[in-house]
Amino acid sequence: MRPSNSRPGATWLLAGMCGLLAWNAPATGQPTASEPMPVKPTGCTEQQRADTLREKQATVLQFAPRTLPSLDAATAEGGPLAGWRLSHGYVVLAGAGGVALDNVETQSPLPQLLLYAPAPSSAPGAWLDFDGSDGPYQLVGWAYIAPYEEPAEAPKRPCIAEHEWMVHEAGWHTRDGGMVLTPGAAREPADKPAHVSSYFWHPRAWDLHVWLGEAGTPVIADDNPLARPGGLELPPGAFFHLVDGKRYPAPAGGGS
Repeated sequence: MRPSNSRPGATWLLAGMCGLLAWNAPATGQPTASEPMPVKPTGCTEQQRADTLREKQATVLQFAPRTLPSLDAATAEGGPLAGWRLSHGYVVLAGAGGVALDNVETQSPLPQLLLYAPAPSSAPGAWLDFDGSDGPYQLVGWAYIAPYEEPAEAPKRPCIAEHEWMVHEAGWHTRDGGMVLTPGAAREPADKPAHVSSYFWHPRAWDLHVWLGEAGTPVIADDNPLARPGGLELPPGAFFHLVDGKRYPAPAGGGS
């Protein structure tokens, strides 16, 4: 696999994001353990929402192959996903049930992240090899990524509610497929721990996960509702919801 930190855009939304955050991000209100996360309106009817989601899925399927025998071949020059990067190597992320490929240079209406599940015949015990393919791969979902700025406000998209967005915490993606978090950092910290074998680093970003719907209407959810058990969990705090200035936990698995 090509080293991704030499790829244009590998600093993850650096243009337009540098300097937007401080090393210690402003504190956000912390809800009690029993306080439920508010559910915000989408501003759309059920039919408008369904039509919007179906249009998003149709757009994704116009450029992202449903099946890929080789992710290396797909992301190589001339491949259908040339310019995309295996952001956690071949490691399958728990909750997502798939391998994440990112391209932060894509523009709306395309997503910035694709998630491909390994072959049904593959065993979860083989999913943690950073360089080990478990193909062929099937598209199971995607994500939209947007810059995080202070004061924090979730991106506004038609028929998408504020509470559906997550914040993906700043940190190093490591060469074992995991993450070492650097909460709130605007730039890559100079004092990287000696044990961290980094793949690349990124600041905070907004993240919206969408899962393929076989009937044409995808599902917005933190985790893939059809994910097979297994895979690598990212550390607690890798994702969180931020609604009305309060922070709410999100699953650790994710896919960014």
